Amino acid sequence: MITVRNLQKHYGGAPVLRDLSFSVEEGEIFGIVGHSGAGKSTLLRCFNGLERYQGGSVTVMGKDVAALDDAGLKLLRREMGMIFQNFGLMGRKNVLENVAFPLQIWASAGNGPTAFLSGLRFWRGPSKDVTARAMEFLELVGLADKRFERVQNLSGGQKQRVGIARALALYPKILLCDEATSALDPNTTMDILDLLQDINSRMKLTMVVVTHQMEVVKRICHRLLLLDKGVAQCLGKTEELFISAPEGLKKFVEDEFTLIPSGTNIRMMFPRDISQEAIITTMARDLDLSFSIVGGKLERYLDDVLGFLIINVPDEHLDAVFRYMREKNLHWEVLGNGRNAV
Repeated sequence: MITVRNLQKHYGGAPVLRDLSFSVEEGEIFGIVGHSGAGKSTLLRCFNGLERYQGGSVTVMGKDVAALDDAGLKLLRREMGMIFQNFGLMGRKNVLENVAFPLQIWASAGNGPTAFLSGLRFWRGPSKDVTARAMEFLELVGLADKRFERVQNLSGGQKQRVGIARALALYPKILLCDEATSALDPNTTMDILDLLQDINSRMKLTMVVVTHQMEVVKRICHRLLLLDKGVAQCLGKTEELFISAPEGLKKFVEDEFTLIPSGTNIRMMFPRDISQEAIITTMARDLDLSFSIVGGKLERYLDDVLGFLIINVPDEHLDAVFRYMREKNLHWEVLGNGRNAV
C-alpha cells in the first residue's frame, strides 16, 4: 500500500527525515513511534502530499506522490482518511453535520450527490443519500444517538469517535492516525484503540498510527518503526521487537520499576509459547537457588497477553542462572547495576 525509499526531508538546512526506507502492507496496522520532534507527523504528511520532500520517493497505492498534480493529490487524499490529536471538528455543526461534511464537499465538487455516491464502494447495501451514509458510520462508532448534539458537548472520547466516523465517510483505503489518543485518558484510549482494531478487522482497512505512547503500538500495531531525529532506529514486528529489544528501543522505553541496587536485575520475557509455564518456579527448584522478584507486568499485544518478570539474582549465583537461561532458550536481558552477561 505504501512504499518509502531513501526518503529525505529538510526544512531549510535542517534535516527532518534521513534516508528512510520501509513499506506498509495492505490491511495491516503500522505504528510510527518516537519522541516529540522525531519526524513522525512530518513523515505521515509526506504520505498524502501535505509535505513535500527533497529526496527519495513515496509511493501510495501505486502512485508516486511527488509526481501528482493538484487534481491527483485531491483524488489520493480521498482514499486516505485522517484523524488528529485535537479532533479537528467544526464547533458550529452538530455531530451528524460533521460526519456528513466531506460527503457534501465531494458531492458538490462532482456531478451531484447521486452520481458521486454511486461511485463509492460500500461494504453493504446500495448507494444511499448523504444523511443515511453519515448515520451508517455514526452507528459504526457507537454515536448514532448523539447525531444532533453539538460537538462541544461531547467528551474527548466521543469527539474522537466523531473524527473517526468523518474520516471513514468517503470509505478510504488507508486511515492515517496522527497522535489520535494523546489527548485522552488511559481508559478512553483503550476504548478508541479497540474501535480502531475492530474497524481494521471488519473493513480490512490499512492504518498508519503515529504515536509516542508505547501502549498504543503494543495494543494494536502489527509492525512498528521507531524514529529518532528522523533516523530509523528499528523496524519489525511489534512482539518480536519488544521481546528482543534493540538498543534504540531500550532507550525509548523507560523502566517503570525501582531496581534493587545490589546483585543483578534481570528482565525475563514471556512470549506466547512459554507464557503459561512456571519458568521462575522451575528454575529456582532446578538450581536450588533463591532470588527476589522485583516487578512484573502483563500486557496485551494484539490478540495475545504477554508479560515479563524482573528478578534480582545474587552475583555469586549469576553464572549458573545465565547458563540455565541459555540452555532453556529463554528471552532475557540484564538491567540496572548488574554486570553484563558473557
